[in-house]
Amino acid sequence: MLPLIALISFPVIVGLLFSRMDWQRAFIWSMLGGYLFLAPGYSITLPGLPILNKPALPALISALMVFLQKDTPKALEPPPPRGTFINVLVVLSLLSPLLTAITNSDSITEGNTFRPGISATFAIGDVMRSYLEILPFLLAYRILWNVEGAWRLVQAMVTGLLVYSFFMWMEVRFSPQMNVWIYGYFQHDFIQTIRYGGYRPIVFLEHPLWVASITLMAFLSAIALARRDRDARSMFRAGYLALLIVICKSAGALLLSIMSAPLLLLARPQMIIRVSLIVGTIAFAYPILRTTSLVPLDAIVNIALDVSVDRGNSLDFRLTNEERLLERAMERPLFGWGGGGRSLFLDPNSGNVSSIPDGLWVIWLGSRGILGYMCHFLMLLGPIWILAGAAFKHRKTQKAMDLLPLACLSMMLATNLIDIIPNATATPITWLIAGTIMGNAQRIAQGISQPETQDGANPEPVRRGLRTVL
Repeated sequence: MLPLIALISFPVIVGLLFSRMDWQRAFIWSMLGGYLFLAPGYSITLPGLPILNKPALPALISALMVFLQKDTPKALEPPPPRGTFINVLVVLSLLSPLLTAITNSDSITEGNTFRPGISATFAIGDVMRSYLEILPFLLAYRILWNVEGAWRLVQAMVTGLLVYSFFMWMEVRFSPQMNVWIYGYFQHDFIQTIRYGGYRPIVFLEHPLWVASITLMAFLSAIALARRDRDARSMFRAGYLALLIVICKSAGALLLSIMSAPLLLLARPQMIIRVSLIVGTIAFAYPILRTTSLVPLDAIVNIALDVSVDRGNSLDFRLTNEERLLERAMERPLFGWGGGGRSLFLDPNSGNVSSIPDGLWVIWLGSRGILGYMCHFLMLLGPIWILAGAAFKHRKTQKAMDLLPLACLSMMLATNLIDIIPNATATPITWLIAGTIMGNAQRIAQGISQPETQDGANPEPVRRGLRTVL
């Protein structure tokens, strides 16, 4: 009952935020609050409407509020044109489910199992789901396309995780039970929360790895703020969030933080953007690279086995699964198999799933084919490409401190793209970050001057020098 009440009441909360805050703050907190606190895995299904759930509802209600307030003084100055590249990707993302449905009208019968073909109704629903998936990207482009919006997003990531850390510490100490205590059910397999002789937090997200992923984003945001403000409080926040990454007990998040934090702290913003571009491009090319000697999978597994037998065996299992699912995806390479488990291997007798997809890239390839994979990945990677080119072209006119939040967001997005190789951690926050980068990249590329803040004041000047908390 409480999950339903939370979903039904959330539009009221979003309405209050938009009535009392400017668009940027209201949108950021609607997205971040919904992602962090709404019930995971719970949805409302109404005839003729898309599924209303944790990933979709915050963006959908935010879009409604923007539409209702578009002619009011709260309305922001329109963003720069998106450009042909992104417009084509948006259109293809919405066409991809239809093309998949057309090529998957046949049913699949294997032993005692039967999987029906994709109907027109299911295809239309897929188009709706695809639109809701990229809606945070489109809204962020519309609302957070200036430097102020980028800094506000960075600040909100830190503030949000500082609040969330209270629940994280509770779960580490008393076991992951927040979702049970509040919503009455546990959202995943409890064994996944046990690592290295203790618990790792899951709170109200789908998996402990999701908590580690957004904690890493908040840690990188805190480093950017510490670099801007140069005060003791900002440095303390960054150190505290680094500790939170440790308690998440995710080797991937810890390794990514160790590699990215020094770069974000010491390098020039343009260099950070270029490195993020290289990292993101490697993630994009992974399906091709994994078939060559450039990615030594056996050596990686051996290293993991030396560190931990359990983790090494888990990695070996994942890579074996990937290989099988990639072979399955290449049976229908262009448009994929569609949904309904058609891209998976089933036991022909029991009907149980015998191949579990972990990495989001192989899920995209299997369900949407090469076209869907390209559309999804390029909408996430493309903003960094465009930002890198625009920042280099206009390097003489761009202030380093104006590029710093965009460099931070680019690094956050690049680490997230690396993380979707082994995991399915692309969330509404991922699309929110990509849209923010894209809007600012187009602003820089088109030479549009930085607009004033919504309250008419200039952004807060950069504070220099070390200061105590007192």
